[in-house]
Amino acid sequence: MRVPLVAGMATMPSRADTAPRAIASLLGQVDRLWLFLDRFESVPPYAHGDRIGVVRSQEIGDLRANGKFAPLALDRTPCIYFGVDDDIEYPRDYCARLVSALERYEGSVVGVHAAVFRSPLSSYTRDTKVLHRRSDQRRAAGVDLLGSDSVAFRTTTLRFDVCAWADVNMVDLSFALEARRRGIPLVMLDRHAHWLRALDENQSDSIWTGVLADDSRQTELARDLRALPRPRLPRNGLPRFRYRSP
Repeated sequence: MRVPLVAGMATMPSRADTAPRAIASLLGQVDRLWLFLDRFESVPPYAHGDRIGVVRSQEIGDLRANGKFAPLALDRTPCIYFGVDDDIEYPRDYCARLVSALERYEGSVVGVHAAVFRSPLSSYTRDTKVLHRRSDQRRAAGVDLLGSDSVAFRTTTLRFDVCAWADVNMVDLSFALEARRRGIPLVMLDRHAHWLRALDENQSDSIWTGVLADDSRQTELARDLRALPRPRLPRNGLPRFRYRSP
């Protein structure tokens, strides 16, 4: 029996220019796209469709970016779940490639945007090597973080309730902690440059802008992550990406 493909995206009114294009790039690839509408006064026109499900912040709480994973607790049907963002255009083979990677790296979470930490870690922003979604990566590798804008996993491998998370808008770190506590490896996929295309970047309301101003809580979470045992990588020669100084 075929496992459904389900994606989750959190969006807010200020992303009205990019969200429709991000949604359109995904609808033909998934069976269901859940939209968490963060502080919308009404459901926007682009949030309607046969494959679209809507969850509103007024109904389940002020989850902000965490809301992309809220459907994991609302619908218990086993599926392959994709974390996606409202300012990225996804290629036509995006979901197919991530599903293929899940078959190859069984029991893992796979993704595109990634990061590894320096040891010791004194600052999240200074001691994190970002392997950006736009970069060319010739080999798949184990990493410390995967960006929640481009991850996939089987819900039989990983399922959680974001309402239990202590922080909002620290999705990548909170997600990595969920995986590492269960001994689930994070695998960054190989890809050519600009396989994922940014529709906009460095917006004034972006999460990264806030992190650059104050990364103290992120540093604390990163240290918590580093203190946990590293999961064993799949047995197929997959290397672990090491921190390299810029």
